[in-house]
Amino acid sequence: MHCVQCGSPALEFAGPDNAYARCTKCLALHNKVRPGHVQLMDVRAPNGQVDPAFTAVYAQQLGFAPRKAQDQVVGIGGVNIIVPTARIERDIRSKISGIIWGWIIGGIILTIMAIVGLVLFFFARSQMKSIDSSAAGMPAAGTGAPQVVSWDGKAPYSCGASQVVTIKGTTATLTSGPAISALGACQLTLDGVNITAPDGIQAMGSAKVTVKGGSIKSTGTAINAMGNAEVDVQGAKITGKTSTLGAGAKITGAK
Repeated sequence: MHCVQCGSPALEFAGPDNAYARCTKCLALHNKVRPGHVQLMDVRAPNGQVDPAFTAVYAQQLGFAPRKAQDQVVGIGGVNIIVPTARIERDIRSKISGIIWGWIIGGIILTIMAIVGLVLFFFARSQMKSIDSSAAGMPAAGTGAPQVVSWDGKAPYSCGASQVVTIKGTTATLTSGPAISALGACQLTLDGVNITAPDGIQAMGSAKVTVKGGSIKSTGTAINAMGNAEVDVQGAKITGKTSTLGAGAKITGAK
């Protein structure tokens, strides 16, 4: 398997059944869609922009340890330009030292930031229509084929992409969590499901989770919504705290 963004084969894995992958060079996050294949995750801050700091927090929520990027990937006009920032820094450090190194590096960084900023600014202005049409083409919650799946409740369950999934009448007792992870644009319905776990439901991206009846008993976070994810509780008993992160994150009906 290779990183979809920069092509590096250096991937590390985390999450239940190693469901998530991260490139150790450019830190791009992926979903493992099937053995030997990964899909790039579109991780954006609540304001809709790609933010490395938000992506780092997101990665830690998935179970990855903090890591510094070896490469930076800049997308211009649909083309990914890989900048080996770690190697550039090592080469420069080997040739200069002391205060001279500090001034030169500072000047180089400021110059690069100014050039990249100008390029991105003018490119963004000229491509607004293209960006809008691209955003309109992003997968929305509930566009997949509806399916009722069986979950034995012995291991955490995860859905992603634009799946439409219903789980009925399951009792799950887990020693690790979250018990349920809804990612991407997944639309998940838990009907009469009883969960006991350190953490209950974790919803990210633009996922939508509906909890009909049943219960969630957690010693940590019973429901956690991040980004633009929404969790709607309809008559279920919730034991444990709830939390949201992001302007679009929403939890309704939890008592």
